[in-house]
Amino acid sequence: MELVNVTTNHTQLSVKINRKRTNPTYIAGARTKSSGLNQKVLLNDISGEAREGEILAILGASGSGKSTLIDALANRVSKGSLKGSVTLNGEILESRILKTLSAYVMQDDLLFPMLTVEETLMFSADFRLPCSLSIQGKSARVQAVIDQLGLQNAAKTMIGDEGHRGISGGERRRVSIGIGIIHSPVILFLDEPTSGLDSTSAFQVVMVLQQIAQSGSIVIMSVHQPSYRILGLLNHLIFLSYGEAVYSGSPANLSYFFSEFGHPIHQNENKAEFVLDLIRELEGSPGGVKSLVEFNRSWLKDMKCASSEGFSLSLRDAMSACVTTRKLASAATTDNYDVSSISTGMSTFANPFWTEIIFLAKRSIKNSSRQPEVFGMRLGGILLTGFTLATIFWQLDNSPRSIQERWAFYILTLASCFYICADVIPVYLQHRYIYIREAAYNTYRCSSYVVSNTIVTIPSMAILSIALATTTFWAVGLSGGIHGFVFFFITIFSSFWAGSSFISFLTGVVPHAMVGYAINLAVLGMKLTATTCFTKGADILRDQGLTDLNKWECILVTVAWGFFFRILWYVCLLFGSKNKRS
Repeated sequence: MELVNVTTNHTQLSVKINRKRTNPTYIAGARTKSSGLNQKVLLNDISGEAREGEILAILGASGSGKSTLIDALANRVSKGSLKGSVTLNGEILESRILKTLSAYVMQDDLLFPMLTVEETLMFSADFRLPCSLSIQGKSARVQAVIDQLGLQNAAKTMIGDEGHRGISGGERRRVSIGIGIIHSPVILFLDEPTSGLDSTSAFQVVMVLQQIAQSGSIVIMSVHQPSYRILGLLNHLIFLSYGEAVYSGSPANLSYFFSEFGHPIHQNENKAEFVLDLIRELEGSPGGVKSLVEFNRSWLKDMKCASSEGFSLSLRDAMSACVTTRKLASAATTDNYDVSSISTGMSTFANPFWTEIIFLAKRSIKNSSRQPEVFGMRLGGILLTGFTLATIFWQLDNSPRSIQERWAFYILTLASCFYICADVIPVYLQHRYIYIREAAYNTYRCSSYVVSNTIVTIPSMAILSIALATTTFWAVGLSGGIHGFVFFFITIFSSFWAGSSFISFLTGVVPHAMVGYAINLAVLGMKLTATTCFTKGADILRDQGLTDLNKWECILVTVAWGFFFRILWYVCLLFGSKNKRS
């Protein structure tokens, strides 16, 4: 009998619809009139079982509910809209434990482009494996994963992106799988891992998944239309149509099942393609797939009566066995463990707070240092801005007119700081999506991510501030000597700090870079409009109440705004990036 089984019983998922519809819509495979309905059923009464050492594949056309079912099994659906149960060896898992036991590989590969394959997997090992494990132990685990995934020739190659040549699409997919299995999860969820790959690469990926399953894991994946060779690697299939199961069983039983249903599969025909074509044909018929759904339920009922196998191990015993086979690396590092405390004492995160910050900062610095042209463009932009301002406001005197010109210079200088910060919006958005994926399974804390980002950005802000201050302070003729220059530098740095913090917060709430640019320009326009109302005459200093104390108070207020936006960013990431269907 298998060690670990994952079972879904009568799973049903419904979501609220924002508005009423009067046109006919498909709900759970049946064509109905929706007048006044406020819920739509996405999954309806789906049952199945995935066993250790096997691959469970969920198949169906686009919109059939494959990804939704994967999300429901992986606890990526809000509890309020999900009915039924998902159990491990007959017992319901807590969300915290499931995150430790499992890994989820999404359909698209989001990776840091300037890291090599080996470095990417090593950082994943740093995050997911306990800090008590030595560097040599982590390196050995990374090398084992590289060998298992067949990435030996690409280990020293960068991931790459549009502007940098890197590994192939199939290798990127295997790297994403490697990130998921680095801590040897009991359950591996994959959302269409063969999507976008050629037939050879897709077959290689599924072969890797078969090896992972045979090593003692449960692999649950969705696939759109498997080839004949891929179908031979799968152990259990669930075909979906509009959120309902139309077949659940072994690939070997497909021919007999559909022969009994009255639609025999022709010899030498791809069984999966035949079933998908039949489903598409039935969906277009007046009766829909209702007859096939009912036949499948009757079939499963008969199969259940014929097989009365139970679970040989309880959940606690299964988890204990997983620890001894080194499947729960973050739960125990030695063979001396307390079985009764595995589930209750399991650590949510593999590393302490400050260790996470070090790893995150190290990864960010390494990725950024291999793109010097990015920072070089920012530095070139700030120098060009500085020279432009210096030529416009060259050597201002102390006349009343020059006082207003100095005021305009300060406004444009600080506004330029705010504007230049916006060029990191695409990068921050990319990092945010990577964060969502990694934090969804407790790779590290949200607070660690925010603090490490803050630490990493401070040196670049200091360099940009020095460059802008140096190119403008003496050229414009600002007074105060070295003390005036230091205060001017602090003013610029605090503006960069506030602007960078605002951009960070903005990337935590906007979905696209263009939306972020639009909002940033709108806010900058409001600032410029508000600051063009100048006080005229010799009373400007008295009217504004500018003293040595007040100028430092203004700096503190600017810095405080930066901290305020950082806190807002943290809140947005913590509560707005749960990565769950509502």
